[in-house]
Amino acid sequence: MEEFVPMMLYLRENGFAVYLFEGPGQGGALRKEGLTFIPQWEIPVKTILDFYNLNDVTIIGLSLGEMLAPRAAAFEGRIKRVVAWSLLPNLFDLFLYDMPKSFQQLTRLLMEMENEEVINLIMKSLMKKDPLIEWAINHGIHNMGVHTPYEYLKKINQFQYMDVANKITQDFLLIGAEKDHFIPVEFYKPVIDELKNVNSLTYRLFTEKESAENHCNAGNTKLVLDTIINWINVVKPFLN
Repeated sequence: MEEFVPMMLYLRENGFAVYLFEGPGQGGALRKEGLTFIPQWEIPVKTILDFYNLNDVTIIGLSLGEMLAPRAAAFEGRIKRVVAWSLLPNLFDLFLYDMPKSFQQLTRLLMEMENEEVINLIMKSLMKKDPLIEWAINHGIHNMGVHTPYEYLKKINQFQYMDVANKITQDFLLIGAEKDHFIPVEFYKPVIDELKNVNSLTYRLFTEKESAENHCNAGNTKLVLDTIINWINVVKPFLN
């Protein structure tokens, strides 16, 4: 949670009550309690809302949290506003995105066939060649609570919210980055198209000219926070 404290303090200084928590797979919940990642983020969110008796909430999720927060909102009416900061429709699709189309097709076929042995061999070969893939899989195995690359790929395919997007009925702010090195801009339209039942939808793509083109808009966080604050004040004009 520590890396988000300055942002949360800024929101607090602007009149918001802020509840920052680590869920399964994150920080202390993983290291101290051994709770590994789950896609059903409505479970920890419900726990927080119940414990603090919260009924009129704006939920904010960054990076992977951008998938988790809307999923929680799809099942939780006490959430009135959703801020999806960065975008992640499907973690498995993102993992394969930069790879050759033939490799993507082969990997998907092998996963459908549940060919664990071949998948593990292929992924271990990739890990030796690419440090980023090596980090992603090793780190994912740790915080997803799995043991092999195959199990990791199978688990991350559960991390998506396209299957529940039509259940999201809140006001929705989608924040993007023009040159996100993790998430391509073309991922955005399919998500926007599926958000058919939101009360309102605002999409803001930050750019290089704003020094906010990177993943989670690193470089101009204040601009994004001010955008979020202004948006909340528009969709909820009278804050307590």
